[in-house]
Amino acid sequence: MDLFLTAMFESLRMCVDPMLLFLIFIAVIWGNIGGALPGVGPNLTVAVILPFTFGMTTEQAIACLVAANCACSYGNSIPAILIGVPGTSSAVLTAVDGYALHKQGKSGLALGVQFYAAVLGQFLSIFFFFATVVPLASLTYILLSPEMFALYFLGICAVISITGDNILKGLAAAVIGFTITLVGRDPVTAVPRFHYFVEATRGFDITAVLIGLLAVGELFRQMRQSFNWGGGKQKIRAKFPSWKILGSMTPMILMGCAIGSIVGAIPGIGGNTAAFISYTQAKLWSKHPELFGHGAIDGIAANESSQNAAQAGEMVPTFGLGIPGSSTMVLLFAAMLMHGFIPGPMLITQAPQLLYAAGAGLWATSFMLLIIGWPLCMVLYRVVTIDRLIVIIGALALCMIGVYTINSSIFDVLVMLASGVIGYFMMRYGYSIAAAAITAVLGRGFEAYLRRGLMLTNGSLWDFVSRPWTALILFFCLVLLVYGTIGTIKMARKSAEIKRLQLEAHLAKKSA
Repeated sequence: MDLFLTAMFESLRMCVDPMLLFLIFIAVIWGNIGGALPGVGPNLTVAVILPFTFGMTTEQAIACLVAANCACSYGNSIPAILIGVPGTSSAVLTAVDGYALHKQGKSGLALGVQFYAAVLGQFLSIFFFFATVVPLASLTYILLSPEMFALYFLGICAVISITGDNILKGLAAAVIGFTITLVGRDPVTAVPRFHYFVEATRGFDITAVLIGLLAVGELFRQMRQSFNWGGGKQKIRAKFPSWKILGSMTPMILMGCAIGSIVGAIPGIGGNTAAFISYTQAKLWSKHPELFGHGAIDGIAANESSQNAAQAGEMVPTFGLGIPGSSTMVLLFAAMLMHGFIPGPMLITQAPQLLYAAGAGLWATSFMLLIIGWPLCMVLYRVVTIDRLIVIIGALALCMIGVYTINSSIFDVLVMLASGVIGYFMMRYGYSIAAAAITAVLGRGFEAYLRRGLMLTNGSLWDFVSRPWTALILFFCLVLLVYGTIGTIKMARKSAEIKRLQLEAHLAKKSA
C-alpha cells in the first residue's frame, strides 16, 4: 500500500514541472492529430516522435510517448463520429453508432458522450495501472534467468497465438523478428556474428527496425490506397449534452473501463479486442439493445471508455514484466532501452522514476483532455480534410530525419526503409507485424536468459524447466499455443466451408 501511494504521489508531483507539462501538451496535440487522421494510428503517431525524444531526459521521453499514445485514442473517434471513418480500428464501433447519431442531427450528443467516456475511462484506468504494476516489484526476488526466459517466452507465445488468424503465420513473423536480433554482438560473449557489413557489427538499431516495421510499412501501404473522406467542407454545430444524459452513461463507462484495463493488460490483445468485448457486453446489459448499430449512446460510452482505459492496461506488462503489451508499447520499450533501462520487475525498484514518469503522462493527458478535449473536436474535424499525400510524405520525412539523428547514420535510415518494405509485405500477406516487432525487442533477452539459465543449472534442461515458477509460466505458454492452434484449425475449416458454399453457388448458377 505504501508503494502504491508513493507511486501515485510522485507521479502527481512530476506534473507540476512546467517543462514536462509543456512537452506533454505538445505530445497530446500531436497524438490527437495522429488519431484523427484515418490510417495514421498510434504506431505511426508514436514512431514519428520517438527519435526526437532522445534529446530529452528519460522521464520526459516516457511521459511524452505515453501522452501521445493516450491522446491518439481520444482523437481517433472524432472522424468516426463526424464522417463515419474511424481514425484507428479500435474506433470502428464508435463509427457505427456515432455516425448514425451525426446523420440524425445529434452530433453534439455523440461527441459529448465520446468526450465524457474517453476522459473518465482513461482517468480511472490510472488507478488500475498503479494498483497492478506496483506489486510486480516483489517478483524481483523470485525471478532469475530461467524465470525471465519463461516470461519472455510467454510474451512471444501470447502475441503469436492471439494476434492474427493463423498461428503458423504468427510463428513465421516471430522468426523474422528473432532473426533480426541475431545480427551483431552475441548477448552473452559479446562476439560479433552475422555482420556482413561493418556497420552491422553492433547489430541493427532496434529503433530503426521498429519504426520501419510499424510506421514506414504502414506508410508504404497507404501509398497504394485512395483516400476520399468527403463531407469535410460542411459546417458542424455541436451542442454539449446535459450532464444528466452523461451521468446516465456512467455504469456503462465503468464497465468499459474495467474490461479495457484488464483485457489491455494481456500482451498481444490491446484496445481493439477490449472495445469489441465492451460493446458486446453493453448491448447485453442495455435497456435499448435495438438501438445498437443505429445510434446507441450506450455503445459509444462502453467502446470509448474501454479503448482509452486499455492504454494504461497495456503499460502493466510493459513496465511490470518487461513484455510489451502491444505494438505501440514496443516503441515505448525501445525508448527505455535506448536510454539504458531494461523494463521489468527490477525496473520498478531500480529506476522507479520511470514508473512515475509514465504515471505523470497519464495524469497530465487526462487533465489536458478534460480542459481542451471538447474544443479540439471541431479542430480535429478540419484536420481530417488535409491532403493525404502531404501527410504521408511529411510522416516519411520525419521518420527518416528522426532515425538519422539518433546515430547520425545513413545505414540506420536504410535499415528503416528495408524494414518498412518487409513490414509492408507482411501486412499485405496477413503476417503479424506485432509478432515480428515484439520478438525483435524481446529476442536478445530471450536468448540471453535461456543461455544464462542453462549455465545456472549446469546445462540440465530438466532442472531448468522444473523450477516452480518457470514450470508454471511455461505451462501457460503451452496453453496459449494450443489455443492458437485450435483457433487456426477452426479458421481453416470455416474458410474451406465458405469456399465450398461459394463453389456450389457458382455451379448452381452456371447449371441454371
